[in-house]
Amino acid sequence: MARVSYIDPRIISLYESGRTIAPVLTKLGVDASPGELATQGPVEQAVIDLLQP
Repeated sequence: MARVSYIDPRIISLYESGRTIAPVLTKLGVDASPGELATQGPVEQAVIDLLQP
């Protein structure tokens, strides 16, 4: 059964090489308003930064 989520293959490669967003996860939900997704803000930016060459 296929999953409906997509994971960019670069994420897997980066993880295997030891590069993750783990340090930023402590900020998950910081500055989020009620009803706002906690994954937005610093954590979302960390993923974008991780994927930049």
